[in-house]
Amino acid sequence: MKSGIRPNIILIVMDVQRASNLHCYGYERNTTPNIDRIAREGTLFLNCISPGVWTLPSHASMFTGKYIYGHGVGASYTYKPVERFTLTEILRASGYRTVGFCRNGHWWARYGVRDDRGFDEFYGVTFKSFEEWIEVGSGKLIKLAIEWIEKHTRDKPFFMFINCLEPHLPYIPPEEFREKFVGKISLEETRKIQPDPWLVRMGYEEITRERWRLLRALYDGETAALDHRLGRLFNYLYEKNLMDETLLIITSDHGDEQGEHYPPYIAHQLHLYQPGIHIPLIIRYPDIFPEGLRTSKLVQSLDIFPTILDILSIRSTDVWIQNQGLSLVKIIKGDFEREYALSEHQRSLLSFERILRKDKNYDFRKWNRRLKAIIVGEYKYIWASDGKDELYNLKEDPNEQRNLVEEDPDRVKAMRAFLFKVLSGLEHRDLGDFVQGYEENIRILERLEFLRIGRGPKTAMAGLTP
Repeated sequence: MKSGIRPNIILIVMDVQRASNLHCYGYERNTTPNIDRIAREGTLFLNCISPGVWTLPSHASMFTGKYIYGHGVGASYTYKPVERFTLTEILRASGYRTVGFCRNGHWWARYGVRDDRGFDEFYGVTFKSFEEWIEVGSGKLIKLAIEWIEKHTRDKPFFMFINCLEPHLPYIPPEEFREKFVGKISLEETRKIQPDPWLVRMGYEEITRERWRLLRALYDGETAALDHRLGRLFNYLYEKNLMDETLLIITSDHGDEQGEHYPPYIAHQLHLYQPGIHIPLIIRYPDIFPEGLRTSKLVQSLDIFPTILDILSIRSTDVWIQNQGLSLVKIIKGDFEREYALSEHQRSLLSFERILRKDKNYDFRKWNRRLKAIIVGEYKYIWASDGKDELYNLKEDPNEQRNLVEEDPDRVKAMRAFLFKVLSGLEHRDLGDFVQGYEENIRILERLEFLRIGRGPKTAMAGLTP
């Protein structure tokens, strides 16, 4: 970084974007020409692991620099993190204008990741119709982002957060991208083949091999549509000579299961397999991140937090004390190296409530388990609270089809011991249980003692939404 010059920072999160179908990550289909350009001009992290497998905890980790074990926010804990500082607060205190754009602000305000902490402006973007969402989508956020940059002077740097919902289910790209990746298929046909993830998990809906093929192709179309929309922002930054003055970060909150472990797994939540936690991370800022570098060093998305602090030379102990990540600047320089990656899935009261909406008599206890995955070198160990642990050699078995638990008990024992050592060294937060949903379903969970109201907020039943 040039002495005394602080970059603008743009953090783009592509919701549910797994790394495997981005062309710059080796995918054979040309899904991401615009992102590919950024990757060629910046640094691409080939081995980035999300700390969680759904939106809320993953975003909380990015904005606090903590593992889920550290901030406590997740499927049972749907309210704001209580960290000392969020990334946005730190940047605003450092003299940045801060602005956020989200496809819909409802979940953001409801779950409390943002809660107005540190944002000068935040825009929850809505759409007039389903058709507008399909044809315009995150293009509307990009348009607003460009307009925001246009109307603000350059007397101080800005931090901009853009959360794009593509390629989240349902996978329904605009007609141009449906035709490019699937062929002739109508909007009605496309909508008809979209699955209900909860019914699939419950075993009430089946997905054939051919249907999976179509869904994957539609997912490619969604990725390509988002890439096209992001290209407008990239082109604007080039035209205005802002690109080289901007720390541009492109990543995802998590990925999606698309048949690799079906049945019963689909989409995200309830598992910690690689399709759900291996995500893209691309950073463009020539002063620090080498052009064209493709590194296989292990990193995580919570490392974005300390990376930005490091780049801006923020040294306050009060800020750094909460951090559990590693600076990506230090990693690419070889000063630090990640010994492990940790990803977690909490006991999912939210999932139980969603299941009960589908069938009050369904036995949801099969999903009553917590998962913690730790990756060390070539191996990945998944600790499960129900004792059904898993061990995979990711180099020899990248699709995680051969569980080595019975074959290699000594490695399982060593990985489990290492996981416990890691957890014992981390600050831990348990926020208690709080889940929103139908009140009748919440009462069922309370009667069965799944819901720990006594350890949660006294108003645990408040704010329930139909």
